Amino acid sequence: MPTKSANLGEALDGWLDATTHGLGDVPAGLVDDAAAASADFMLCALISRLLPAEDGRERDQGMEAAGPAVWWTGAVHRAEVAAEANLLAGIAADFDAVHYLAGGHLSAFLAPALLGRRDLPLDAALRLQAIATEFAVRVGQVIKDRARLKGLHVTPLVGGLSSVYALALANGYSPDRVKWCLRLFLSTFRSDYGLLGSDGRLYQMAQAMRQAHAAVAEGGVHTRLDLASAREWWRPLTTLGIPIDSPTEPNAAHDLPAGLPDGWISGDRFTDLKPMPCCAYFFSVLAVVAGLRGRVATDSVRRLEVHVPRYAFVAHRGAGDGSWLAPFDLAHNVAICWLLGRDSWTPLPELTRDEVRAMRELVHLRVTSDDLPVTAVAVTGDGTGAEVTLAAGDLPPVDGAARRHAALRQKCDVVRRRLGPAWHAPRADQGAGELLRELLDRSGQDVRGLATGLPTLNGAFQ
Repeated sequence: MPTKSANLGEALDGWLDATTHGLGDVPAGLVDDAAAASADFMLCALISRLLPAEDGRERDQGMEAAGPAVWWTGAVHRAEVAAEANLLAGIAADFDAVHYLAGGHLSAFLAPALLGRRDLPLDAALRLQAIATEFAVRVGQVIKDRARLKGLHVTPLVGGLSSVYALALANGYSPDRVKWCLRLFLSTFRSDYGLLGSDGRLYQMAQAMRQAHAAVAEGGVHTRLDLASAREWWRPLTTLGIPIDSPTEPNAAHDLPAGLPDGWISGDRFTDLKPMPCCAYFFSVLAVVAGLRGRVATDSVRRLEVHVPRYAFVAHRGAGDGSWLAPFDLAHNVAICWLLGRDSWTPLPELTRDEVRAMRELVHLRVTSDDLPVTAVAVTGDGTGAEVTLAAGDLPPVDGAARRHAALRQKCDVVRRRLGPAWHAPRADQGAGELLRELLDRSGQDVRGLATGLPTLNGAFQ
């Protein structure tokens, strides 16, 4: 795939052209990754549907006679409305997967946008999802770090672009019209990272999905295209402070890559399925905390000090209300991790608010530079005042395949526990494609009335 160009935007554009003309050459591993990511997202949406809002209200999605399913509600709607509703359900608890190479939650956009379309068989949808994921990874490799430093929320930006690309290809648009739709999306886009810890995150994600569908729908019928602007579809990114028109040579001043490699790069690291409902930037921190907890013999701890690299700390938003779900409160999630003794849990509460609050008061976060490892220090209260320290480099490597299987099994187990014999939960031990197909076959069911005594989801659907 040729990528030698004067700047990174043109390199991205050259890759887009090469891939758009060769949609058959998708590695099987990337298709399987798309299936696993989509199955994980559908399970997250199902779990969220089982957790009603605090005041007991349900989000009314309405119903139409025909269209894609609003998953797990029994309703159907227009494609863009169903996609937005399904996105919100899947991201509500921040339990959905993340693609680190792209810098965001790609399945949150691609699964709702592509799955369930009557004109798109599942096999074709997964191939298209894999192609759009590769596109998003290449965009993300160029812009994700700079966008974050500029105060932009990366997921709606990269995820929105990937869904525009996928939807435009699914509609059979020409390469220039695909680029025109991408340019339309970027011409009105803005996403504030400062709202990350609030329901503003849900608004941003939903708005990006709406914009993606609008850009593809309207861009598909425009008769006067500005082809020069379409072929520089990436240009608006420069107005957001992202120097994508920098030369492809190494540019230390902008911390940008020296061009884009040939071949498929999204397989260098597959989608990471989450083992807990919190921001993925916290995972390395929580792994160290869980490892340290396993080395501390006493339950009595007077102080837990965690040294956190700045890149992870900037996602921290103190919640302070003691709710079980506080995805962007790092201290809160450190407290849960310590009390449970593991870096794996679900949206279903396992501890009381008082237990979490008390432990959170003992957690002290210290911000360090990004080139230093995560380190945790526990000061015990057993009379010795001993300190136990663990750094990220002391942990064993993670088996990605085993973690993916464990995450799918964990989510299937949550469904099984909540619905019991009233609903036969799919098996996580089957292949990702088979699991996804079974979930899609059942997604038209309304599961909300099948369980009682449910915990609350902190108003995510209010």
